[in-house]
Amino acid sequence: MKTCLISPPTVTDFEDPSVAESEAIRLIAEHAPIGVLTLASILDGRGEEPDVVDLNRWYYEYLRSVERDEQGLSFCDFAVHRLESFSSDVFGFSTICSSYPLTLRMAQQLKQLKPDAIIILGGPQASVVDVATLREFACVDCIVRGEAEVTLPSVLDALEAGSSLQAIPGVTFREGDEVIRNENAPVISDLDAVPTPAFHLYPHIKECRYIPLELGRGCPFACEFCSTNDFFRRQFRLKSPERVINEMRKIKQEYKISTFDLVHDMFTVDRKRVVQFCEALLASGETFHWNCSARTDCVDDELIALMAKAGCKGIFFGIETGSARLQKIVKKRIDLSEATRRIECTDRHGITTAVSLITGFPEETMEDLRDTVAFMLDALRLDHAAPQLHLLAPLAETPIHSRYRDQLVLDDIYSDMSYQGWRQSHADREMIEQHPDIFPNFYAVPTPWLERQYLKELRDFVLNGMQRFRWVLVALHQQTGNVLPVFDAWRAWRRDRHAQDPQQDADLSTYYAALEFRSDFLCFLVEYFLPSRDDDLFAVAAMVQFETAFGEVVPDADDEPHNSFPSRVLELTEAMDLEAVPRVSTSVRLAELGTDYNGLILCLKEKGDPAEVQRSSSLMAERRVNDDRTEFIQVSHLSAQLLQLCDGVRTVREIGEAFGKLDPELDGIAPDKACVFGLELLRQQGVIVAAQLVDA
Repeated sequence: MKTCLISPPTVTDFEDPSVAESEAIRLIAEHAPIGVLTLASILDGRGEEPDVVDLNRWYYEYLRSVERDEQGLSFCDFAVHRLESFSSDVFGFSTICSSYPLTLRMAQQLKQLKPDAIIILGGPQASVVDVATLREFACVDCIVRGEAEVTLPSVLDALEAGSSLQAIPGVTFREGDEVIRNENAPVISDLDAVPTPAFHLYPHIKECRYIPLELGRGCPFACEFCSTNDFFRRQFRLKSPERVINEMRKIKQEYKISTFDLVHDMFTVDRKRVVQFCEALLASGETFHWNCSARTDCVDDELIALMAKAGCKGIFFGIETGSARLQKIVKKRIDLSEATRRIECTDRHGITTAVSLITGFPEETMEDLRDTVAFMLDALRLDHAAPQLHLLAPLAETPIHSRYRDQLVLDDIYSDMSYQGWRQSHADREMIEQHPDIFPNFYAVPTPWLERQYLKELRDFVLNGMQRFRWVLVALHQQTGNVLPVFDAWRAWRRDRHAQDPQQDADLSTYYAALEFRSDFLCFLVEYFLPSRDDDLFAVAAMVQFETAFGEVVPDADDEPHNSFPSRVLELTEAMDLEAVPRVSTSVRLAELGTDYNGLILCLKEKGDPAEVQRSSSLMAERRVNDDRTEFIQVSHLSAQLLQLCDGVRTVREIGEAFGKLDPELDGIAPDKACVFGLELLRQQGVIVAAQLVDA
């Protein structure tokens, strides 16, 4: 039998190509789908070369397609039309909660077009809603629950032979009108026996910037909101260091990729084995970069240092709540002070740390919310911390879902775990509404002490504020002690300011993602919030001055000479002689601030006293590095004097003469030498460019 294995999409919520095609989204979406590739490897080893479909890649092709632009074709129709052309007898869809409605719609349409095709579902979502799915969706023939590496080949053999599936553990199937759920399949105890994913069957492998690799499976903890621990039956297992490192080495040799996302929900549970893995990596002599997931109470400073030395560049920490009270209720039970120390440690070692938090728990109060936001904004001060805030999604058959199954509400306020777009498909919405037992993650549990719309807007405010004015939020947190009253005042001010707009609250996610939010919030701080305070919010005011001075838009980099003389811009590798003509780069903006900006940032990072920061003027330069990144440089007093003389007309020699007349304090260094050195430093920093006159 010919089989087609289909990975679940994660980007189809983004209808706007400019969002879907953004660097951040593509980095997450464009990787090898190791789940279906592992199954493909097993089938390939049996002499059956399966087709492998990555729906994320198809979605990007769809966004650029003529069918979408000219015919208004939906992605579901686009994908099914392609699948119809396959000669496969079996279509196996891997499933996740966010795209489960789309998967089922694709299965329905595919079954209509190819009624003899067998449709099998697997993966986390189908595994927990298997019986309900088979009862409601006749297009699905069977569901493989849990780990599929042993079960799926057995199912395919039975289908090939025309025999019953009743003897195969881990399968739910339909026999006549009856849905039969076989006993669970045992977990795979020796993960080294699972073959390497069939990367050779993935046509986009050489386009990937990193590769996910499975370290192991199973989390032994029992958090109330989590579904993955049950999927792997809470049995913690790791592959051997030798197995994983050999896979990394082979991928590096064959595909020139040396960055890996090492997949395991809780890699660091067994400290001894983490040490063994890191030491084996170091002994290999290879240079690999890798990310992983961990609990803050399952690492220590010594282990973090070893992981960094062995190439760890990123760790995902699920903190979940900043409330010590809720930590116990949701059964996460981590020490928040210890968590902060671990995040600070990863920051010192240059490890990028995702700090994941959730709001919207049924028992959550305003005080709990305050603590969660405070934890998030405290982490924001660290250079390598990346705080996240999510709305709770009641994942199917988790303890939270089971407890509130009869109280779920569909209020169109979705967790980003379930939906990340701005306009949901009507077909998906109708399906979700009809089947709450199959799609509970799109629903909400009751939050009697917190308004859901408030939580949604707070999340939009904080996450977009982090991107737009990070240090303003850090300063507000540190100087007020509680950002929620600031947010409340801001909401009231925003509503009053936009009172004439009847749609002001209709699409707040779009508003918060736009530049208008940034300018409005800074205006709120300057015109209303800061004048209304009796206390000295010096750090907040200074950061607002900084943000206001530079605004949001940086000029395009265009450093062609702009004087009337024939000239060319010198490359950085070329010496700048005395006849060169320097000027401020057109990709740079300058602003004079009323405080030592670098000193204030350092103070906020260390949670010091802003009153001790020097309140004297400083010159800041903002330079566009590329389309996605700008950098800020605090210019010294002497460099500021030189910049005033870089008018695009004076030569270096003339600037040196004028500089000497300013009587600068140079500690005995000749002004002309100090001038040349200072200008060269500014050129290396990208603040100025130098043009050389050429023959006409």
